[in-house]
Amino acid sequence: MNKSPLKTIRTLLIIVIISSSFTSNSYSQDLTNNLKLWSGISVTYKVNEKLKIKLSELLAYNASPSNYSFSQTKIALSYKLKRRTYIGGGYVKGLFNDSNSLRRQGATDSWFNKLTVDRIYGNFSYKHNIVKRLTLKHKIEFQYFYTDLDKYKTRTIYSARIGYNVRKSSLSPYIEGQFFNYSGGVISSGIKRSRLKTGLSFKPISASRMRVSLYYISQNEFNTEELSDNDYSVLGLSLSFKIN
Repeated sequence: MNKSPLKTIRTLLIIVIISSSFTSNSYSQDLTNNLKLWSGISVTYKVNEKLKIKLSELLAYNASPSNYSFSQTKIALSYKLKRRTYIGGGYVKGLFNDSNSLRRQGATDSWFNKLTVDRIYGNFSYKHNIVKRLTLKHKIEFQYFYTDLDKYKTRTIYSARIGYNVRKSSLSPYIEGQFFNYSGGVISSGIKRSRLKTGLSFKPISASRMRVSLYYISQNEFNTEELSDNDYSVLGLSLSFKIN
């Protein structure tokens, strides 16, 4: 028997709160350019045939020395316009270590003695076949930040993701490229960041509603003028669950 929507949402909130609690004893240090380890969990609830709600949590740690980097808690809505075409939006709460720089840019005190940098966003995505079992997904996202960050007040991100569905299995290798356009900061507007992500997703248990994704990210910033570039690499693991 299916859970009521209210009970399901309560379950999702408990999962996110438990995940967030791991940041409470994190060691303070500003963002660095070294290798990072990301771990994430998300739960998606299908409200009806067109509408989905998703709660997710991302924890980022520096690999060496091993300590807290940042975390993000996200609530998102996705609406299906037609086959493989979606619009969406949501709210993201970012938690960062205390620093004079972030306070100057408007970050405020939040959970677990961290500073919050929050944003809202909206996006549009479309996926189509290249050849059989090989797909290309386009996505455009606009982000608005509540704080007046030095590099941007708003960001527009274009993503292109190629995925392959391995025959007779749940394996799906993929590669994704992203370009970030900055606007509203103290530097000039324009494309200032790129990311390349490659990974593999699969179901550890074929009959389950859980998927695991292992991935690697390389990020490069450029043309940030008097501000330092934030370049880093990521090794990541994420778990995703579907309810209903």
